[in-house]
Amino acid sequence: MFPQALYRVMKNCKRFLFSAIFAILCVAVPELAGNATGAEAFQMNVAGLKANDVVPARFVYNHSGCSGENISPEISWSGVPASAKSLAIVVWDQDAPVSGGFYHWVIVNLPVETKKLSEGAGNIANHKAPNGAIQLYNDWGESGYGGPCPPDSRRHRYHFIVYALNARQLSITAKSKI
Repeated sequence: MFPQALYRVMKNCKRFLFSAIFAILCVAVPELAGNATGAEAFQMNVAGLKANDVVPARFVYNHSGCSGENISPEISWSGVPASAKSLAIVVWDQDAPVSGGFYHWVIVNLPVETKKLSEGAGNIANHKAPNGAIQLYNDWGESGYGGPCPPDSRRHRYHFIVYALNARQLSITAKSKI
């Protein structure tokens, strides 16, 4: 087993590399807020969640001291830029007590025609994600969605982000880790 300090350094480097690679892949789509005068703004909605509210138990992780149902919420979006070729969704906790935050869900290679992910799509066994989509390992060490379960008593901020990408498919596999 690695000493704790070495493990932290390796985990921080891994997060930085993943963030840098993902940022590079996203840079080529410059229009995330709209793509022409009068075009619809690129926006999203997460059903069952309200800004600055407590995350309902339905979406909370069911391990590590938490007793939620660990169901991914329905996520819908509109106004995808015309230049987009695929989509990716990231659920990220910026307040996690680890460098780089905590990734709860990363799903990539969503067809650009996709308008929503149904509730429960983050559970790979449900087969609710679109064909061709890849759900990466989250920071819980599992593929797909892993809900919030903060290790401390502070409130955490969870970001649900939809990326419009200029590549039809990212060259990664389901075994890829964040």
